[in-house]
Amino acid sequence: MARRTLNRRELRAAAEAAEAMGIKDDAPASRSPSRPREERRPKPALTTRMRVVWAVCDVGGRTVATFEYPQKADAEALIARLKSQGKGMHFLRSVKEPISG
Repeated sequence: MARRTLNRRELRAAAEAAEAMGIKDDAPASRSPSRPREERRPKPALTTRMRVVWAVCDVGGRTVATFEYPQKADAEALIARLKSQGKGMHFLRSVKEPISG
């Protein structure tokens, strides 16, 4: 349930009236400084760095060989060689893998 907002002018008038009557206020004049709040923001998870490689895959999607990204021509040459040998259909796709090392 919400509290009624206190009017600071009415509070000041009541405090001055109490002071004029000689009533001593036992409340401390200033509050002790509060501790700074701790951040509750979760730390971001460390992500591993990824690199892109060319993967030569068979029809089932299994990777037959991988090549560095600049070696796309070599990967396409392997596909042509496998096709000429009658090893079935193969295709090329780019795959992201974590950088090891």
